[in-house]
Amino acid sequence: MPDAGLHAYFVIGPTASGKSAVAQYIAEREGQLIVSADSMNIYRGMDIGTAKPTSEDRKKADYAGFDLAGPTEKFNVAAYLDAVRPSFQSGRDIIVAGGTGLYVKCLTEGFDDVAPENSRLRNELEALDFQTLEKQAQTEAAEFYNNLTEDDQQNPRRLIRILERAAGSGRYDRSWNSRPKPKLVGLHVERPVLLERIEMRVDAMYAAGLLDEAEALIKLELSQTAMQAIGYAEAFAVLNNEMTLDEAKEKTVIRTRQLAKRQMTWFRNQLNVEWIDTAAFQSLEKLAAAVSNVWKDTGPAPVVF
Repeated sequence: MPDAGLHAYFVIGPTASGKSAVAQYIAEREGQLIVSADSMNIYRGMDIGTAKPTSEDRKKADYAGFDLAGPTEKFNVAAYLDAVRPSFQSGRDIIVAGGTGLYVKCLTEGFDDVAPENSRLRNELEALDFQTLEKQAQTEAAEFYNNLTEDDQQNPRRLIRILERAAGSGRYDRSWNSRPKPKLVGLHVERPVLLERIEMRVDAMYAAGLLDEAEALIKLELSQTAMQAIGYAEAFAVLNNEMTLDEAKEKTVIRTRQLAKRQMTWFRNQLNVEWIDTAAFQSLEKLAAAVSNVWKDTGPAPVVF
């Protein structure tokens, strides 16, 4: 049965939009607990490449939703919801900050039909070529398929996921289409500025020791989800002398740009977002004040478990 009366303030946006900095600034001054909604922040030992808060930031504000699993462990949205539920039940004021749209959607609209683990079905689906997988998704999980973004319709992992979900629930879940979508706050960054920030972030990741972090992970059998974390495959390639450092940086920038595009597509298609144009604010203080003002007008969003 869903917990009643749970709420949180949300600040979302694509990678490098500044949402984490805004959440940090507000929480330091008002005492909220920050819950990460980032599917890569959950892995221990993957800190630099996933842009986790620094140890100094964590001393100034309380955090949850980080370091929930080892990089070799399987982890999904159901496990995430189980892990963060106590934070929402703690009585603390919560800020949810992140860019993983599925996590945000499940927190605000619920996720009732999580498909059970079915290794036989997973193996059968993974053995299919893309064309067969696509056709099967269109016929056997049509409602799920039609709700995917164009990019996700070309992603075999997403097609496998919706087929597993359709098979596990035994029916198509229409609850996401019928439940009200709460108003969330999102940060909009003009594309040229966002691309510049992404390039700066990638340079900063390598300067902070991404290769050293990758060296500690390279011998592990990372989970499929952990392997999707942008930056690590490229860092592994550098360590294996398969790429130069400049090539790895360039590819990481490209993949991060693609991620930001997918995130924005998801937010626009799946969520009810009031966008704040970050270009209108010349300081973090003023941007954080603008976010706080919207929260005061809309109130916190309900959270569904």
